[in-house]
Order: sequence, then structure tokens, then C-alpha cells
Amino acid sequence: MTAATAGSPPRPNLDANDPGSAATTEPRDRGDRATSITVTTEGTTVVIAVEHTLDAPEGEALLEAARAALAARPDRLDIDLRAIDGYTEEGARALVACRDLSAELPEGLHYRTGKGPGRDALLAAYQEG
Repeated sequence: MTAATAGSPPRPNLDANDPGSAATTEPRDRGDRATSITVTTEGTTVVIAVEHTLDAPEGEALLEAARAALAARPDRLDIDLRAIDGYTEEGARALVACRDLSAELPEGLHYRTGKGPGRDALLAAYQEG
């Protein structure tokens, strides 16, 4: 466990090899369909990977995953967009909303992209915002 400072609650250890750390989450069930959101930890970084299409339902699932991840108070949040094959405007807006949710993280929010739809979604998200 990480030491707490005076007046702050203890921070969880997010070491993926530590049995007391945040667990890896498999794709989440959204009732009518499973999402393609996977959450893992790498030290004190939470990584949320999105696969397939980042549309409105996936954007909502991404925000839900980010809120849950931030409850563990990580130092950094990474959103991995390298495996998406498309996006909608609504899905791309979720990327900006994740930035707003992550504003207080010590090491901030980072996006993992390559050439293709992941990078295009990120550029579209910030084109207006």
C-alpha cells in the first residue's frame, strides 16, 4: 500500500501483481450486448482499452469504466484506442469527458493511439473542444 498523507484517505496499491490491487476487468455486460471495454492496471496507471466501434453506447461504457477506475485514485489514466475500427461523434465526445473526469490525476490522462480510427477519433473529439 502507498503511504497516506495527513488528512487524506489511504491510496490503494494498483500493482497488477499484488493480490490486493485493482483487478483486471473483462469486457462489461451492458444488458443487450457486451461492451468492448477492458480495464487493466500497470503499476499506478489504469488502462482502459476500447475495441471495435467507439459509438454512443461504448462512449457511455468508457465513461462508466473511467469513473470506476478513478474511484481507486490512480496516478494516471490511459485510454487505449489502438484497437477501434470506427467511431461516431457521440463516442468521440466521451474522450473529452474522460479528460474532464481525470483533471485532478497527478500524472493526468493519456491516450494511446496509432494511425487510423483511434487517432481520427481523438482528433475529432478535440476539434470542437
